[in-house]
Amino acid sequence: MEEPGQETKTLEELAEEAFLRGDPQELALASTKATFTTYALAGMIESLGLDPATLDEAALSDLMTQYMPAAAEEAERWLSMLDPSTLPLGITPRYQCTDEFGCAYSTPCKYAVWGYSIPSVKHLCFVTDCGDARCSTCPTWVGELLSHLAIRAWCAYVCVELGVHDGKPIAIGAGGISSLLGDFVGPICKAP
Repeated sequence: MEEPGQETKTLEELAEEAFLRGDPQELALASTKATFTTYALAGMIESLGLDPATLDEAALSDLMTQYMPAAAEEAERWLSMLDPSTLPLGITPRYQCTDEFGCAYSTPCKYAVWGYSIPSVKHLCFVTDCGDARCSTCPTWVGELLSHLAIRAWCAYVCVELGVHDGKPIAIGAGGISSLLGDFVGPICKAP
């Protein structure tokens, strides 16, 4: 029975608390993987030079699912050169990503990359990083002419199981905001 003056917490609030109690190094590594994977994924898709009029939510999610393994491989290669103990600790969900770019603050995995299924346990993914999806690897003049053809912003996620005390990352996810309609697409998830 609930005591007077105490409010019942939502599943999202309980999951967020578990996330914050998770191992700081595991969360830092998962968040870094999610950030780099999502950033690389957005860059790969933007560099295709696609017509935004042809990219509805289904087409964009198909592209993101198709290119995510290559982006994740690139992230793993980059992370293998880093000392994990140098990663910043204290990863928290970022409300700013919702306000500034339109990322979903918390959501379950919607899609999965080939060879990985959406976690079978109840879970929530929290946005831990986000940014402008302008092609940073393209020459400046290309970035100015062809910026934001497919994805206006990218959103990186770390997913934790619901109903556990400490939030161990069970997946990382990539999301994006479509350029044409401004729809949120994702997250597309894979193992951390």
